[in-house]
Amino acid sequence: MLRFIPPAGAPLGLSQIVGALVRAVRKRRNSDEIVGQFANQLGVPFAYGTSSGRAGLYTILRALHRLRPDRKVVAVPAYVCFSVPAAVARAGLQLLPIEIDPGRLDFDFAHLESVVSERLLCILSANLFGLVNDLARTERIARETGAFVIDDAAQACGATRDGRLAGTGGDVGLFSFGRGKVLGSLRGGLIVTRSAEIAAAVKSENDTLPAAGFVSDGRLLLEMIAYSVFFDPSWYWVPNSLPFLKLGVTEFNQAFVVAKPSTLAMAVVQQLLPGMGNHRAIRRSYASRFTRDLQGHPKFVILEPPPGCMPTYIRFPVIARDEETRARAIAKLRSKGIGASPFYPSAICDIGGIDRYTGPGNPHRPQAESLARTLLTLPTGPHVTERDLEQIRGILWSI
Repeated sequence: MLRFIPPAGAPLGLSQIVGALVRAVRKRRNSDEIVGQFANQLGVPFAYGTSSGRAGLYTILRALHRLRPDRKVVAVPAYVCFSVPAAVARAGLQLLPIEIDPGRLDFDFAHLESVVSERLLCILSANLFGLVNDLARTERIARETGAFVIDDAAQACGATRDGRLAGTGGDVGLFSFGRGKVLGSLRGGLIVTRSAEIAAAVKSENDTLPAAGFVSDGRLLLEMIAYSVFFDPSWYWVPNSLPFLKLGVTEFNQAFVVAKPSTLAMAVVQQLLPGMGNHRAIRRSYASRFTRDLQGHPKFVILEPPPGCMPTYIRFPVIARDEETRARAIAKLRSKGIGASPFYPSAICDIGGIDRYTGPGNPHRPQAESLARTLLTLPTGPHVTERDLEQIRGILWSI
């Protein structure tokens, strides 16, 4: 198969890379001004760049624990990117997986309400696929016990709910600019907050981080050029056929780099910002098409966005009737060059060795584990064509 649509991500042009490189050189490798401009665009008073989204989450957790040293428990969705539990574990905190409502990809709020305690440091809302969670309800629960709320917009940059930008709610927000994200500069993250107290704690943590080096930036530049070429469906089959690249592989790994952001990476994000609205509109139009084409399908459930939500849809989520149906659908789609995928390999409670980080009690969450076995995702990027949409519809109705 010499044409393969990437499962996620957005194009990165060589002209955008060159423009970012020029800007990074002019800024003398200082990303503070760029980060400040992001803060202004998001309407928040405080912002700090990091080397990645998970480095940002680690920094946030350290800062919040500095403010509440008597609290160690972090409540997270039981189905979430493995980077989240990895950051919690590395920060020396205790993970509390919260059951998922699979129909909304949000917390099972009855479960969340039943486990809050005075030991709870914070609750993390994940906004999977850019479907913005009910943050107002999460905030009300957190306030009852004095816990913080982290609005994780790693997958929801540009998404809104009731006019509120994802990542700018709660006590502190988080964005990721890694590969596969809406603004994919391959590296970089952003922490934002309206709280002067939290900002001071984050700054104290952030000031201790090492700066990105010339070697690291040089490697990143080469990665960006390769990504620019091979992200095109006509060439994506090349890296997709190389297992050692681990494309699409999700691992629980605490040994991630925690550093200040690369100025080059942040400058690339600036180059990508003007096109974000157009790409977001394309993704939403594809989501509407999938919803219409698969309406009433006996073997697949389509998730509708919550009222007032304008998602980003970094991928389009579909829930299969069972694991076998999902496997058949993904195999057929991929055989036709469509980058369908199962997303995360398991609920976080099924990560090997995770028990040492979850504390006492049973960490297993049946609804999250079922979701991990049946969820599949469809690509929504700008490279998807009308022919691809017709193929996806035909294949899924043939299952």
